[in-house]
Amino acid sequence: MNQEKIWIAGCGDLGLRLVDELDQHRYQVFGVRRSPQLVQASQHCAAKLHWRRADVSNKKDLGQLFAEGADVVIATLTPSNYTPRGYQHAYIDTAKALTQTLRVMQPPPRLFIWVSSTRVYGQSSEALIDENTPPKPDSFQGETLLAAEKIVQKSLPEACIVRFPGIYGPGRNRLLAKVRSGLCEPATPARFSNRIHVEDAVGFIAHLIERQRRGLKLEPLYLGTDCAPVEIFKLQSWLAEAMGNTAADLREEAYSKPRSSKKLSNRRMLNSGYSLRYPDYRSGYRTLLDQNH
Repeated sequence: MNQEKIWIAGCGDLGLRLVDELDQHRYQVFGVRRSPQLVQASQHCAAKLHWRRADVSNKKDLGQLFAEGADVVIATLTPSNYTPRGYQHAYIDTAKALTQTLRVMQPPPRLFIWVSSTRVYGQSSEALIDENTPPKPDSFQGETLLAAEKIVQKSLPEACIVRFPGIYGPGRNRLLAKVRSGLCEPATPARFSNRIHVEDAVGFIAHLIERQRRGLKLEPLYLGTDCAPVEIFKLQSWLAEAMGNTAADLREEAYSKPRSSKKLSNRRMLNSGYSLRYPDYRSGYRTLLDQNH
């Protein structure tokens, strides 16, 4: 069997986990980072992943990389710092370089997946938000993410964009740490939050790769979220009790400005044939808490 070449641009935690989801007989996987040694020491899939050092916002670097051939390219990017310039470089500059490079490749990759964020939805709404809902970012982060998506959509109309909400799981314990410290969101006004377990995030990406390989059409955009939007205060109260405490042990955090509240629909994701391993926060966080004991 001839192996297809999969390139993971900005290969970090999601990329490393994705390697374990892919058929190693079918795919040869390349991870691209400016400093791959930063993750090599801790990653457990050395035999499955081939590292390449490059700046994925640099067209010359990309041209040299993809000279080896590319069947699937996945962009899983993280800014080096959480400033407007950091976001500009990580998303806008990279989107331009990647799309300009892929557009002229012969033969072109069969699939390009751009991983984005539901942060592009800054609005608060009781109505379910889906892929047809116009994004209304309320921060420079959301504005930059949306601008990068538009570059991808305009340059490569056949690309697939996946917007994930808050990703949690092993090594992603920010909410657990907050609850353990006794902090929580105010109970009122109710603010809805959405999330997805990291295993489902990478599982869904792998599912899209396989679906397209079988000749099935992908939608240009998916919201990759679980089935249970939840009031964040209720989630934190549930976590406190699951840890052996009570909601009474929590004290409310103060915020300087209102925060968005939204409910996301995953109907398109489920209609693609993907089955969530952790369909709601209870199943996901219960497993995570058990693993941490």
